[in-house]
Amino acid sequence: MELKISIAKLQSGNELEFKRLYQLYFPHFLSFALHYVKDEEVCRDLIQDVFIAYWEKHEHFSDIVSLKVYLYRSIRNKCLNELRVSHANNHERLDGFQEIMSGDFLEENIIREELALIVRQKIADLNPQAQKIVRFSIQGKTNREIADLLSISINTVKTHKKNIYSILRLQLRDLQMLLQLLKII
Repeated sequence: MELKISIAKLQSGNELEFKRLYQLYFPHFLSFALHYVKDEEVCRDLIQDVFIAYWEKHEHFSDIVSLKVYLYRSIRNKCLNELRVSHANNHERLDGFQEIMSGDFLEENIIREELALIVRQKIADLNPQAQKIVRFSIQGKTNREIADLLSISINTVKTHKKNIYSILRLQLRDLQMLLQLLKII
């Protein structure tokens, strides 16, 4: 899937571009929402509501940055409202609510998700075999398990991993400095 979104197509109401936006960013925003609300189904519904609300005013967004800011803030606000309602209905005290309402919490989660999106995009640029190896590695599979799943030798897996990680390190070297500055790693 092409990872670039055309804001001009979105602004003009192109439904295929909206579908691409949704497919590309839904997993990304789901991960973001789960930092607030721990129920995945609730988060899915909230995000769908936000995308529907965006679509109703799509012509007002002239760049991807303003669109993403809108989506992040809307998802955050929906999540906070969900937390307020669910805890009020259960007469529970919401521990840590002040923390998750803070701008710092929002910024940290946006940075985390944007960095993850960049890494996912770089992985998507790899050839299909390399993508599979990286995804299996991220899932915690051993070299032997990856070799068995892909019907290749364990040495081939090791060689591929060495080459893949070398490529990713080179492509993501600017992020390493940023991560160290932000003290995320």
